[in-house]
Amino acid sequence: MTAPCCAAATSLDALEYDWPCGFARFEIAVWNPGRLIRFGDDELSAVSEALGHPVRQIRAHI
Repeated sequence: MTAPCCAAATSLDALEYDWPCGFARFEIAVWNPGRLIRFGDDELSAVSEALGHPVRQIRAHI
């Protein structure tokens, strides 16, 4: 693959990742959710059920 930051050729397994991370076909982004804690298991289960697919919560500090 070509890295978008520097256009260097690399493979995904050669990159260094901060856990947790993920690759996805789409994302649901929640900006400024008004709380400091992560979404609870019950909330993530509700999203998974609505989508019909398991989800993973990955927080980003921007």
